[in-house]
Amino acid sequence: MAAASGPRTKWRKWDFRFLGVGWLMLHVVTTAAATAQSLAQDNLCYLTHGGSSETFTVNEAFPVESIIGTLQVAGNASETYGDIELRMADPEKAPLSIMPGTKDLVLRQKLDKEGEDGLRSVTTDVICAPRHTRDNDHLSITVPVRIIVTDANDNAPEFQGTPYFLNVSEITVPGTTVMQGIRAVDKDQPGPFSTVEYYVEDGPYSHLLTFESRLEGSLVLKDRLDYETVPRFTVTLRAQDQGNPPQSSHTTLVVVVHDADDQNPRFLAERYFVHLHENPRLGVPLDVKPSKIQAEDPDEEIRAPIKYTFNSDAPEYSYFELHPQTGHVTLQRPLPEGFALPVTLVVRATQKDNADRFTLTTLTLTGDKFLPHELHFLNSHYEARVLESTPPGQIVLSLHTTRATEKSVQFQLLENEDEMFAIQPTGEIILARRLDYEMKQDYTLQVLATDGKYNDVARVNVSVINVNDNDPQFRQGRYSFMVTDPHIKKGELIGKVDAVDADSNDTVQLSIDGPSARLFTINNRGEVRIRDLEFLNSTTSHLVVVATDDGVPPRKSTALVEVKFPEEAVVLGSVLAPKKDEGSFILMIVFGALLGSLLLIIITLTVYILKNKKYRNRLPVSINGNGHAPLNKVASIKIATSATNKLINPPRPLAGVENPIFNLSDSKSEDTTEDMSERETVPDSPEAAQTPNGAVPNGRVLEAVRNGHLGNGNIMNIQWPIGSIPRRVKKLSWEDEQPNKTALDPDVSVTPLTNGQSPDHNELTVYF
Repeated sequence: MAAASGPRTKWRKWDFRFLGVGWLMLHVVTTAAATAQSLAQDNLCYLTHGGSSETFTVNEAFPVESIIGTLQVAGNASETYGDIELRMADPEKAPLSIMPGTKDLVLRQKLDKEGEDGLRSVTTDVICAPRHTRDNDHLSITVPVRIIVTDANDNAPEFQGTPYFLNVSEITVPGTTVMQGIRAVDKDQPGPFSTVEYYVEDGPYSHLLTFESRLEGSLVLKDRLDYETVPRFTVTLRAQDQGNPPQSSHTTLVVVVHDADDQNPRFLAERYFVHLHENPRLGVPLDVKPSKIQAEDPDEEIRAPIKYTFNSDAPEYSYFELHPQTGHVTLQRPLPEGFALPVTLVVRATQKDNADRFTLTTLTLTGDKFLPHELHFLNSHYEARVLESTPPGQIVLSLHTTRATEKSVQFQLLENEDEMFAIQPTGEIILARRLDYEMKQDYTLQVLATDGKYNDVARVNVSVINVNDNDPQFRQGRYSFMVTDPHIKKGELIGKVDAVDADSNDTVQLSIDGPSARLFTINNRGEVRIRDLEFLNSTTSHLVVVATDDGVPPRKSTALVEVKFPEEAVVLGSVLAPKKDEGSFILMIVFGALLGSLLLIIITLTVYILKNKKYRNRLPVSINGNGHAPLNKVASIKIATSATNKLINPPRPLAGVENPIFNLSDSKSEDTTEDMSERETVPDSPEAAQTPNGAVPNGRVLEAVRNGHLGNGNIMNIQWPIGSIPRRVKKLSWEDEQPNKTALDPDVSVTPLTNGQSPDHNELTVYF
């Protein structure tokens, strides 16, 4: 029994453990599910992407009442089984709405990136709250919603400052910019939708104008204008952006062409005739047919006044007079017997304001006695000169015969090389093809005139006048040269350009222009050489070679030249290039040295002058005969009496001061200074004070001054000249105010020292 019960007990124990673990696991699962459900309930209305707001990008052309996007919030927003509720924070003003039962946002207002017809941007709030918690606002979440509006090509360019008018002269050269400032503005955001291009719409006059650049509103004349043909015209301009498809707008430009002096005067008739009757009256206008001689300026806006003259001074012209204003022809003097008629006169009509504008016609005069039975040219040889730039169709020369009024006369060119000329039935030779002076300069023609019965031949020589109608041409439009030597020097050849002129006898002058023109030089042979390495600052230099001919007017053309240098040449050029300011620097140093020397001299003179002025007031009284130092004027003086001899106490001289009177330096005073006992004494001797002539100046007696010691017998007598003592004493120092008035300076006074007593023997020692 015991053995059998053991296993049963064990199985029960295992059974008990299984039931405990299962219960635990069930509890954990149930708890986890409840926790997950609770967490899910807590995560409602939060954005699933982890952000704090929603942003949508919407084009401004997006239609209203369309869904722009879906809110990425956690929860079910359906009306039946939903666990969250979405609503706008301000439903009345919000440009968005939420489709019921969904998370979709619906656009309610129009968008416009420019902000004119709609909203430029949108920022609003959406409130998300779990169901059945409307009263608990703390459980709701506000989700900011932002809409970024992108641009659409919804605006067409608009021309500014319309309508456009343009006044232009008919002589304006094609290629000239005739108008600027045409501008159209596109209100779209910067980019292709707002980039405007300009065009001239196709039309009857669109070939006359074009835009210089599609992106710039500058009009250029394409073809020549003619006031007499088109005085005014209108073109249509188009401005469009670069959208796809593009937006465009149109405007008109009215062009008014102004007349210019571009035409020669014109006679009202091709030729004129006068029939002279017998004995015509002098000074009376002749009857000119088909009308009076008259020409006018075809430039309608100018209508320059015309002046009439004869075109020659041949003898036959001297009998007639042509009025310069009216064009009336009168007989100036009687025609002589045998005057050959008919005669043809050439009349010239010239604009008064421009002598280069003129035209010619003929006046043929016939008479009653002339019977033109035979046909002849009026001249057997004709000369004509024509510019090589004369257009075909222009009249070169008019030939006249004795039967100018008869239309039965026919003309024919017998010799016409290259068919360059043609002749009209009226006898006018015209140019048939364009001339070229470089090809041929002279033409010889023979003209036949016939009426079927009579014939006559005349020779015509036509000379071509050269016109500078060709620009100089370079053999290449662009040249490129490579310099390989880094040690290139001034004057070395870089390369050669070739320029030729198709005009005969024209020489070409070459010059250099451009940013690197100072680095190079060129001669008329086209050799480009180094001019100044100082301006070499780059490995690549660009210059423009200008070729100018010597024609009238001169013409020119250009070619671009590129020169490449090695880097070593650039470095060496900057180091070795001569400096322009070296001479200036040396000159500055020289002037600086001169200025410094001058300043040093001035300072030295100033110090010297101040030093001498300082000691000028310390002049000594005198120097004794033994070379003793002079006395100072402020020294104390003792006068000897009869009982005891009082010495004059000389002061110690100032060391190093030059004596201007005796040219002695005070530095010697140390060697010449004597003891006070060795000084001279002045004995009281009235006899000695008397002068040799017995006179006593100023009531006092001056004794002769003795040199040396007392009793040595060496006495020097000094007599002062009369009038040499100045009456006024100049005040030189503070010592002049002393009561004793001691004057020891011989330049000031020689007044002797005074004493309060009257000794028997008064002597005075005076030092010079």
